[in-house]
Amino acid sequence: MLKTCKMDFLGIRPYMTWKPIAFFILFSTGFTYFMDLSFFPMVFAMIVALMIMTYPFVTGEDSGTERLYRMIGMEDEDTVKGRYLYSFAVFLVAILAAFVIMNGVNLVKNGELLIGESLMSGGLYLAVSTLFMDINVPIFFAVGHKKAKAVAGGVIIAATLIVVGISGFAASAFPEEAKALYLWATSHVALIVLFGIVLLAAFTMLSYAVALKKFKKRDL
Repeated sequence: MLKTCKMDFLGIRPYMTWKPIAFFILFSTGFTYFMDLSFFPMVFAMIVALMIMTYPFVTGEDSGTERLYRMIGMEDEDTVKGRYLYSFAVFLVAILAAFVIMNGVNLVKNGELLIGESLMSGGLYLAVSTLFMDINVPIFFAVGHKKAKAVAGGVIIAATLIVVGISGFAASAFPEEAKALYLWATSHVALIVLFGIVLLAAFTMLSYAVALKKFKKRDL
């Protein structure tokens, strides 16, 4: 698993030059400072990380990376696990970089750190990125990135619209119940976080099982 993850990182190394890294840092820093949007580095980091997460699938189709992994004797389980580990590592590094930028800009501009806000937003974006990974990786392993990128994006948009629609309907149709639920959630943050982690971990395990099953059946 670790070997596959390392090879995936080596595969994207030619794309990770100082220019895109400098652009990410300068654009995040400048936009956050002048537009006074403290959360922007987290949003931008998530968008960039989601793009980088798909690189091994793109390069794999062009250069036959997954076929090579099988030829040199790597187990399919290690290939799939390594791709999940690679994706999560990309998300984590991007959010940590955004955490530093977010707090650094606010320290220079306002003389204070945003530890609580940045931890909360970072955890939220990490959860959303992981959910994106869980939905898309099985699809990419099943049919490849080129065929599935439109479908995968559609799934994310549809899921977002459903969540937003249900939330909006509940808030308008049952305002008292929605308010009571919100108050309960704000007073049980630790329980909500723990439940979210357990649910996300279970969904990731299910996603891995589906991805492995699809990858084993795929003719490379």
